[in-house]
Amino acid sequence: YHTANANFEKAFESILKDNPLPNMTGNVCDHLCQSKCTRINYDNPLLIRGIKRFISEKFDGAAVKHKKNKNSLKAAVIGAGPSGLSCAYFLALQGFEVNVYESKSFAGGMVSGSIPYFRLNDKSVEADINIIKSAGVQFHYNQKVDEKLFSDLQKTNDYLYIGIGAQKSKRLNIPGEELYGVTDQLTFLSKIRQNENVILGNRVAVIGGGLSAIDAARTAKRLIGNNGKVIMLYRRTKAEMPAGLDEITALLDEGVELLELGAPVSIHSNRNSKLSIECIKMQLKGPDESG
Repeated sequence: YHTANANFEKAFESILKDNPLPNMTGNVCDHLCQSKCTRINYDNPLLIRGIKRFISEKFDGAAVKHKKNKNSLKAAVIGAGPSGLSCAYFLALQGFEVNVYESKSFAGGMVSGSIPYFRLNDKSVEADINIIKSAGVQFHYNQKVDEKLFSDLQKTNDYLYIGIGAQKSKRLNIPGEELYGVTDQLTFLSKIRQNENVILGNRVAVIGGGLSAIDAARTAKRLIGNNGKVIMLYRRTKAEMPAGLDEITALLDEGVELLELGAPVSIHSNRNSKLSIECIKMQLKGPDESG
């Protein structure tokens, strides 16, 4: 309503009531709520991600208001990813003194550390961090919380919140996974985001069909250009891919080849250190016990 009436600051305040990360969510949220939007009962769903992105870009500034008076309570948040940032923000609004401890040199967690720059730039991340700071939250970077510091935080705070995230990738558990040239998607994306030099060659295979796999494939395609080939290998079909339709469409539009119904069973390396993947052909047979 506020957006439609060009009252962008009011719209921004409305978003911040339950979402302190409008720039991040406005750019990379997979907006699953859109298919369940109650607006469908009238006509069409609200394009919620697009609205948040529009407002965040229109109203570029922190609009943190309605902070309560200090309540004399202290809270320590371990981890500056989206979960820790959200917790810190709402505690600060309730009057808590909040300190965030992050092992890396930056905030944002996997969002700012692994999501490709073409989907989320540093300015957008920084804008959201500034919102958290404007609520009164203090950040401590390069601060790994070991056993001693954890004990100290317990003694000096009324509450602790642990938001260290899921930082490890799933393994395939197939032969050859440890070979040179094989890497997980989070390590790969993190190196690219931190401007590390990564040499890929001209042919890259990405195993999986989730959003991080698509991010890896789209990133690889940008690195090797039109002279190389990126193939995404997925054990089911495009219809079952857990990534959103818009991400899948972007993947194919950018020239990534999708190989469906292929499940890897082993990875091999020849004398020239070139890799090959042995796969079995899958067939859809309906849902299993997990759904």
